Amino acid sequence: MAVQAKRKARTIASSSTKRRRKVFDSSSSSLFDQVPTDILRSMIFNRLSFIDLVRVKAVCSSWNLLGEKIVSGMPWLLLPSKKQVEEGDGIDVNNNGYNGFLNLRDNRVYRLISVPKEFRECCCIGSSNGWLVFLKENAVPLLFNPFGQVKIQLPSVDHLLGLLKMERNMDGEYEIEDFHGYKDNRLKQQIRECYIRKAILTGEPDCNSKNYGLALLCNKGKQIAYHESGESFWTVLDVSHPPYHDIICHENHLCALSEDHNIEVWEVQGGCLRKKFDIVVPFPEKSIAKGNSFRDLCTSRSYLVESCGDLVLVVRYIGEFVDWDGTLVHEADTLTDYSTHPKVCPYKTCLFHVYKMDFNEVKWVEMESLGDRALFLGGNQSVSISARSFPNCERNSIYFTDDYWERMEEDYLYGGHDYGIYNLEDENVKPIYEFSTDKIQPPPCWIIPQAMLEA
Repeated sequence: MAVQAKRKARTIASSSTKRRRKVFDSSSSSLFDQVPTDILRSMIFNRLSFIDLVRVKAVCSSWNLLGEKIVSGMPWLLLPSKKQVEEGDGIDVNNNGYNGFLNLRDNRVYRLISVPKEFRECCCIGSSNGWLVFLKENAVPLLFNPFGQVKIQLPSVDHLLGLLKMERNMDGEYEIEDFHGYKDNRLKQQIRECYIRKAILTGEPDCNSKNYGLALLCNKGKQIAYHESGESFWTVLDVSHPPYHDIICHENHLCALSEDHNIEVWEVQGGCLRKKFDIVVPFPEKSIAKGNSFRDLCTSRSYLVESCGDLVLVVRYIGEFVDWDGTLVHEADTLTDYSTHPKVCPYKTCLFHVYKMDFNEVKWVEMESLGDRALFLGGNQSVSISARSFPNCERNSIYFTDDYWERMEEDYLYGGHDYGIYNLEDENVKPIYEFSTDKIQPPPCWIIPQAMLEA
């Protein structure tokens, strides 16, 4: 049955629109509709690749409903090839590509039989509203919807980034030349460190030419650029508090979180961004004290999230050198008298603080619990979803991926490894999906379908 269904799905996917109507009108469609849902899921859907899962929705109405529920009803974790990661030497990783999607509900990886070249050759610079954002050669951004297999190419940002040349060589590195004649080779994650740290949509692109925009946090977080669909140019916003840690879009407003934790807000109106106001707010005393206690053992990065109408600040503490038992150590402690090689102590997330904005007092108020919400943070647009929206979602938790771009390429033994599920109550971190190595390139990335953000 699974083989027949798979063949039928491929036939329908490759046929014309006229052929699709003929299939839906045939008696065979009604026969497929009669397959019980539990058998449909266990015997057919659970055996399909991700692409076939998308295609099989065209078989009949009941298959479409179940397929849509699986595809758009939960977060997905985009993963690199397990074989490439675990069989590689950790050095030649720039030709590694994304190869599958982890379904959090079933804890199952849907593999890609045919891998889009963007997954291998381009640098992923963001994930927003169910779309991935890649940076191609010549600094050309590309929107890619993995659920609908739709691609949208945007105008180049080479001048915005100050580049005369950005070309990928056979080793998977990017050959860079800037306006001053400086030349260098950059690894994939160094593109995110130096040029574009985050990309978010201000709408949802679709085939009906709906207006949308793309905002980029670029040039080491010092600039924010915006492109409106249908235009041929990028606009650099006039900012007041650079550099920035994060940007989000909520209800036609673009919000930027600065390094000193102030917030700038622009209104998206008629294809333009109009500055609304700044929120100058002191950093929470608790996080200041914690940062001082860690000293140089930890670094921190911050995220901005909209959750149930609240504006939420998340502070993430990352141990710079963490031993196998979770102990934070100084870099000097990784050197021993018994070996010429330092002990491997990769960076690792150890703690989160969460606050919400009190607009009356203009201050951050600590949140001891997220309730029935779960946060998804990393290289994606920072989002909050209902833990009731899909089975096995852990409430009061933070699902995070590695976005320590500054150190991700520094060692061939680690990088991309710092991801997991942090429980806000017991402060423990659980693994999501495990590799046998800490060098995981390209790093896992969340994809949150638009339907989940409306729950």
